[in-house]
Amino acid sequence: MSTLAFGRRVLGRAVPLVSLLVASFAGVARAETLSAEEAVSRAANNNPSLRAALLDARSAQYAVAAERGARDPNLVASVQAEHSESITRPGLSGVATGADAASRSVANSVSANAAVTYTTDIGTDLELGTRTGTNWNSTSWSGTGPLPNNLSLGPQYTAQAYLTVRQPLLRGAGSDAQLAPLRQAEAGARGAESRRVQSASQTALDVLSAYWELWYADRAVRVQEQALAAAERLVNDAKVRATTLGTGSAVDVLQFTTQAASIADALSQARADRSGRAIELGRILGVAPQQATALDAAGDPPEWGPVPTVDQLTAVVANDSPALAALRADIEGAQVRVRSARNADRPRVDLFATGNVGTLWDDGSNFSLTGGRPTFGVLGGVELELPLGSGRFSADAAGAQMDLEAAQARYQAQVDAAKARISSLAVNVDAAAQQVELSTQTAAAASQLADAERQRLQLGTTTSRDVVSAEQTSREAELRRLRAVVSEASARFELEHTAGTLLGRFAASTGRSS
Repeated sequence: MSTLAFGRRVLGRAVPLVSLLVASFAGVARAETLSAEEAVSRAANNNPSLRAALLDARSAQYAVAAERGARDPNLVASVQAEHSESITRPGLSGVATGADAASRSVANSVSANAAVTYTTDIGTDLELGTRTGTNWNSTSWSGTGPLPNNLSLGPQYTAQAYLTVRQPLLRGAGSDAQLAPLRQAEAGARGAESRRVQSASQTALDVLSAYWELWYADRAVRVQEQALAAAERLVNDAKVRATTLGTGSAVDVLQFTTQAASIADALSQARADRSGRAIELGRILGVAPQQATALDAAGDPPEWGPVPTVDQLTAVVANDSPALAALRADIEGAQVRVRSARNADRPRVDLFATGNVGTLWDDGSNFSLTGGRPTFGVLGGVELELPLGSGRFSADAAGAQMDLEAAQARYQAQVDAAKARISSLAVNVDAAAQQVELSTQTAAAASQLADAERQRLQLGTTTSRDVVSAEQTSREAELRRLRAVVSEASARFELEHTAGTLLGRFAASTGRSS
């Protein structure tokens, strides 16, 4: 078999393969085009990890509302009724009652209580309430004597108002003890909100990383497609020169045919990689894999502007980083637990007092049962409680202190790590920007060299091998340029994410003010 025939055979196999690949990926032309902002916005609405963080933040807010509601006054009310009977054999001095004399007493009563209880921020327990009641009493006698056979009293009415005050002096006294659950819930809510912002920033970073990888994969496919089209033109030109003009050789045809087949293989791999990148972006956006393959990254990277200095970035990272804000909230919660545990480790000494005023009257009587004025009562005292032993509270206080110191150490470690990472990322951003500039110059020079080699081939002053080499160099240089562009974008976004400023770039897309 001649070299020319072999080249035709290879080309005959390569062209149908290319046609099949083009048909297989025809759906890409109908891709759903997204900008970076649109991708971030869609992830903010659909990403399950971000939704979980949002629900955690809402749950923490409900916990704060629950603790605040727990401090509201309480109303306690009850109503009860009673019926009772008793039989006695009274022995009344000087009264002949008979051997079988006995009395039956019947009592009926209805009472109601209502009180409002409240605990102040310093631990004072207050209870203000009323008690009312009505009772009927009747007694029947058997036997003989001066007492009537039936004696009824009532209904009698009672009413009383009271106020009870209990003030702890040591354990349970002060806002550190009383407001500890509320302050812990508030610290937890701040931490959950910071973690939600951190999750949003991480989601935005993941979206942007996947987006620009898809952007690179799209353009890599275009580079390979353009290279394949150019290689096919070179094959056709070489065939014309070899078979018609007689100025070429079968080796040239074979050389360009082999190059076309190699580019077709690279194009197949590039399209497969592009589908994988689209599916990964779709996963973050909450899009099913079948629909994700239609996603397409549009546009070019924005103008980045100058990078802030390392000193500027490290100076604001502690305040702007949501990850560090979440750790600060953990420290606040640990501080509250320490104060509460120290308070619980003290003896309980309470002062208490109760005052009441009441009256009683009987509609069936012709006399006043209270002498015309209400009755008064006062009760007060001191109550002491001490554990017989070391108890658990001293160990709880020591453990809470250790937790606080551990949280502070973790925070400082994260601050140091964030500052070090920012310094490293700033260096990477500068290097990536330089790499973009250099690779752009290289790609431009390689493209010019490929054009020159093709022109020299037309003039017969170069070989097909030199043209193939120049075409491959140009293609690889363009791919390196595109990769450098993506690397710069990734380095920028990673730096902004670490510094806590990434969401400010996409404030409109994430619904967060910058």
